[in-house]
Amino acid sequence: MLMMIDSPFYCVVDLVMSEGQPSLGIEIVDKNNQRELFLQGDAAERFREEVKYLAAQEPDVDDIEAFIEGYKPWMQHPVTLH
Repeated sequence: MLMMIDSPFYCVVDLVMSEGQPSLGIEIVDKNNQRELFLQGDAAERFREEVKYLAAQEPDVDDIEAFIEGYKPWMQHPVTLH
C-alpha cells in the first residue's frame, strides 16, 4: 500500500501490493464523515495523474483538502474497518 495523502480530514491510499505489480485501486476516506470511495481502472489512473499535477504545484494543506473535496459527492460507502 502506498499512502498518497494523509491529512486531518482525508486519507488516500493506492493499493499496490508489491513493487512492479498493478494497483488494485485507490481508496479515499473522509475521516470526519466516515465515508469512502474506491476508484479502479481509468478513474484511478486519472486520480493518480491529478495528484501528480497537484504535487508539482507545491500545494498547501488547503489546496489538498479542496482537491479531495471534489470527490466528496461520490463518497457514499460507510467506512467499517478503518
